[in-house]
Amino acid sequence: MSKLSAEERAHKEIVNLILSQKYAPGDRLVEAELAQELGLSRTPVRNALRKLIAEGLLESQNNRSCTIPKITPADMEALFSVRVTLEGRAAAAAAKLATGADIDQLRGLIALERKLYAEGSKDLYTEVNEKIHLGIAKLSRNEYLERFIRQTFWRAELYIFFFDRFYMRPVGSDAPLRDPDKSQSCREHARLVEAIAAQDSPLAESVMREHIQSTYQTITRRVFSY
Repeated sequence: MSKLSAEERAHKEIVNLILSQKYAPGDRLVEAELAQELGLSRTPVRNALRKLIAEGLLESQNNRSCTIPKITPADMEALFSVRVTLEGRAAAAAAKLATGADIDQLRGLIALERKLYAEGSKDLYTEVNEKIHLGIAKLSRNEYLERFIRQTFWRAELYIFFFDRFYMRPVGSDAPLRDPDKSQSCREHARLVEAIAAQDSPLAESVMREHIQSTYQTITRRVFSY
């Protein structure tokens, strides 16, 4: 495995800080403070923050700080409705265009996702979930779909990080293993990949749309009851 650059490390560590809920929606992240905490110079931290702003996970405040976006019902509804449309289209296109090698890679990610879900490896599970969704977007061979899906995906992850039960579970060796067969997300991802493998565009689009809608419904029941 290649060594991460300073900017890649900064990006990963900032995402992990949010994932661990050290920061909450509305909190301010300051470049200089993050650089000191991560043991990095300010340049890679600044570049990582800019990337996270472009991806939609953070919002710019000024040249030296940014904030985690505040959570609102209107934002969540608008965000997930866009994801349903964009990612549904991407899945349909992927079913037409994916190669055998692409399918093998997706199936490998599904197997890894199940393992990481059982282990409760939050940061690695997040990376695999990203690779599944953004990998399917890339298979659409449509750079505009891929670009907008990347942005809406990361903004949606903000809601998932703070309100999905998987991310709220305890960590450590004493945390109980979880059964991936009981995970709605794991099951839906597997169905999605098999629909793409079967070159069934209508089914792939339908499964992707249902997957995002079910995630929205599950999170909605929790987000605004707090």
